[in-house]
Amino acid sequence: MRQVPLILGLFLLITSAGFSQQGQTILSLDSRVGYSTNSYLNPFLGEWDSTMEAGYNFTSLLGQSFWYGNGHSLSLTGGVIYEPFFDEQLSTWKGGIGLLDYNYRLANKLSIGVEGGSSFMQNQYSRTFFWVQPKITWFLTPFTLVRTKLGSSFRNYRNYGEVDELSDRLDLYSLEFETWPTYRWRVTAGIFGGMDILPDIQKGFTTQASAGYHFRNGASITLAGYVQQYQFQQAVTESSGGTNTIPPAGEGATTTTADHTNRIIRLKLESTLPVSKRFALFADVGAMRFLDNNAEKNLDDFNVSGGVRFSIEPKLNSGAPAITPEWDKDSDQQEIHITFSGEGRLYLVGSFNNWNKDGIPLTEQSENTYTTQLSLKMGAYEYKVLRVRGDSEEWLEFSDEVYTVSDGFDSENAMILVE
Repeated sequence: MRQVPLILGLFLLITSAGFSQQGQTILSLDSRVGYSTNSYLNPFLGEWDSTMEAGYNFTSLLGQSFWYGNGHSLSLTGGVIYEPFFDEQLSTWKGGIGLLDYNYRLANKLSIGVEGGSSFMQNQYSRTFFWVQPKITWFLTPFTLVRTKLGSSFRNYRNYGEVDELSDRLDLYSLEFETWPTYRWRVTAGIFGGMDILPDIQKGFTTQASAGYHFRNGASITLAGYVQQYQFQQAVTESSGGTNTIPPAGEGATTTTADHTNRIIRLKLESTLPVSKRFALFADVGAMRFLDNNAEKNLDDFNVSGGVRFSIEPKLNSGAPAITPEWDKDSDQQEIHITFSGEGRLYLVGSFNNWNKDGIPLTEQSENTYTTQLSLKMGAYEYKVLRVRGDSEEWLEFSDEVYTVSDGFDSENAMILVE
């Protein structure tokens, strides 16, 4: 398990070198400082421990390699994580993570794929996660999708308290919804849970909803909310003296079971602000309330953090990754799909908008897939795709599969013919 992030990291470099015209690699270094009253709100740990109230530093070095072509797309991410606490009584966490995401476009409105990964973290005890989830995605419109996932998660703990080793397996499901009501707003919702308690999802589930606004300069702000519920049965002993008392000698007692419900309610506000092509600032604040129907009072916790991200795109091949726009045309609408991995926002600029550089925003329909719709009359149109990151702008190059003409400035325009 511990070797998975390293193996994925090596595969990441091999992949980016092997697919020079249809791939891309991004390296990013994140460093943040924060304060949390419960490690469950920590950006990576997610372990419930309300005694871990302390400031922390969280640093990660991650690399992502992305390849696409002929309806296939593959994303590999791997890296290392280091998290010391500003409390001498708390041990430093360190480890690594590896992620894989594969998709195949069966049709214009349907794709299948699989995602999975592994993580390893260690301080006084070690924790290993491994998960895999096949998925199906339906594109209801160019800007709305529904995705379902079914899979399994495996956990392993070593030297956890008085236990030398502890392992378990969870079979999970999820149903996710995403839509872009405008070019700037992104709305998501989802429900997640274990398959062992279906169809009675009241026994355990997590719901999520978020709304995010994306600014023209690449900045964004997102508000997300989560509700988690867990139900279990608890034995209750009753006697003539009342509940949970020791019955007098010679008198009997009855034991019954009662439903016990715990809920966790969370709110999180996060934002990102690019300050240059390679640097971005980010911050988030979160609050959580634990509700126990048998407890006299509720528990409240919070987390706040902020930091800086440094990103580069190493030139491991002969040039920047090229794009291959795909057009779906009918008598009324023309719909473009572009597969691209990288930071920033994409805009369509061409003769159909008089080469206005403000452009037509492309919406990220799913991970690394951008789209928009046009209403064009019969004729031939030239166009480019503009990428905006912070205060920098650049034209994306087209692959050899795209029909292009010279733009008169030592570059090329793509063409679309509307009949």
